[in-house]
Order: sequence, then structure tokens, then C-alpha cells
Amino acid sequence: MKKILIIILSTVLIAGCTNNSADIPENEIQETIDETQETNNETRDTKEPVIAPDFELSSMDGSTIKLSETRDKNVLINFWYTGCGFCVIEMPDLQKLQETYPDDLLLLAINVGESKEVIEDFMDENNLNFTVLLDEDMLVAYDYGIRSFPTTIAINKKGEVVSGYIGMLTYEQMEQLYGFFE
Repeated sequence: MKKILIIILSTVLIAGCTNNSADIPENEIQETIDETQETNNETRDTKEPVIAPDFELSSMDGSTIKLSETRDKNVLINFWYTGCGFCVIEMPDLQKLQETYPDDLLLLAINVGESKEVIEDFMDENNLNFTVLLDEDMLVAYDYGIRSFPTTIAINKKGEVVSGYIGMLTYEQMEQLYGFFE
């Protein structure tokens, strides 16, 4: 299961990891997304679906969220931290995407390695109000094989990984990623 997740994430690695997505021609980004979709289609056709590894993390309001209990919505998991410039740049677009699909999409922004106080200040300064989960010990990021930030993973209502992207996404690319949900 982890092997297929790593293959999917490796495929999208071509998109630039932590490089500036603005420097990558739009057609190369689209090709990477298309390759990911082809890989996902091949995986669906030839193998069992990849179920996202379950986790349980605390949110900023103190509640606990368990991934396996979110099966009523499509989920976008975004791994990020405040010191990542590209993570910060895509935050308003993630907010916009969550507001565009409030009934069908759950955005789980998993902050990796930072304290609740640092994140609260960041969220307040940037007028953001989506769900942020705390991965202070970085175990969930490790389980998902996260090595570059930001990284976004799309998980459908069945808990299956349907796509992923390493690097900063534009709003248009987020819409394309949302399109992978069936």
C-alpha cells in the first residue's frame, strides 16, 4: 500500500517539489497532473485501491480528527508549515477552495512540526479559518512519506488516495485536483 502511495507521489515529484511553481511552464504542470491521473487509472484498473493511512490528530480548537471518520466527504490533505514560502502563498487559494465546496470537501491542513501558538498567530494574521491539524512530532508526515512542502493528497469518500501533488498549487490546479474525485 505504501509502495503505491510512494509511486503516486514520486510521479508528481516532477512538478517541482519545493521549486517555485511559477517558474514551471503551465503545460508541464498539466502534463504532470495528466500523468498522475493516468497512473491512478492504471492503479485502479490493475490493482486494489490505495487506502490512505489512517491517523488521529488534534485540531486547533482541541478536538480530535481521525481520517477514517471523515468518509462522508472528499478530503484534501495539505502538509505545510509557516516557514515554507510556497505553503504560505497557496493558503488563500486553499481557503477559497474549501469555501467553494463546503458540503463535499474537507480540507485538512496538517501543520508539520510547529507549535499551536505559532499556527494561531499565522492563521489570525492571514484571516484563515479552515481546519488545521497539529503534527508536532511529525509522525503523520513520516507515515505519508512527506519530504517536500507543500504536499497535497486527495482522498475520496471511500478513503482511497486518488491523486497527489508535491509543490505549490495554483487555484486552477486545485480545481483540477478536486476533479479527480468521483
